[in-house]
Amino acid sequence: MASITPERDPITYRLALGEDWYRIRLDEHAEADVKAFLDVMFDGIPTEAAEQARTLIAVQFATYIAAARAKRGIELLVPVPKPGGMALPGAAVLIAEVVIPTAVVPDPAEVVARVARDAVAANTGLIAGSAAVRIDHSVADSEVQADTAPPAQQRIEYVIAVPNDPRWLSIDLSVQAVDGFDVEQTIVDFDQAVAGLTWSATHA
Repeated sequence: MASITPERDPITYRLALGEDWYRIRLDEHAEADVKAFLDVMFDGIPTEAAEQARTLIAVQFATYIAAARAKRGIELLVPVPKPGGMALPGAAVLIAEVVIPTAVVPDPAEVVARVARDAVAANTGLIAGSAAVRIDHSVADSEVQADTAPPAQQRIEYVIAVPNDPRWLSIDLSVQAVDGFDVEQTIVDFDQAVAGLTWSATHA
C-alpha cells in the first residue's frame, strides 16, 4: 500500500490480516472503497429502506477517514461487510506513518526504549528485522479509570521502524466487545499478522 505523504517515497509493506478484513485506502480511492463496502452491506435491501442507514454509515466513515488522514494514515482495515445491513463488530486497524520531528535521525533502539519506558504496558522486540514496540493502550486506560474489569474497548498499537528510512509504521487495532464477536481471538490474530509483516525490496 502506498503512503500518501508527498515528500517521500511510499512505505511499502505486506500485512496479511486475512479475508475477514476489508481495506479502505486513505488516498483518493477512499470514497470508492467506502461505496463498494456499502454496496455489499446493503445488498438486497430496497434503496428507500436503506437510504437513511447507508447515509449515516457513510458520514461515520467520512469522519473516520478525515481523522485517519490527519494522523498520516495509509489505510484503514475494518471487518468485511455482511449483506443485509447487518451491524459490524466494533473493530478497526489504522495503519499510518509516523515522523519523529527532529533534525537528526534517532537510533531506532533508543526510540523504542524511550517509548517503552514511558508506556504503562509495552513490549519491545524485532518485527521484520526492525526495532518495534507493542503498546497496550487499554491497560493504561483501565488504570486511569481505576477499574479492575477488562475495558469495554481495547486498543493495541505496534510502532515499527521502517528500514532505510527515518519514518516509522504504526499499526493500531481498536476493538470493542459486542455479542458474537471474539475480542481476545481478534487480538491474537492481530498479533500474529503483525509478527508476519514483511517489507518490499525498497525497505528491505
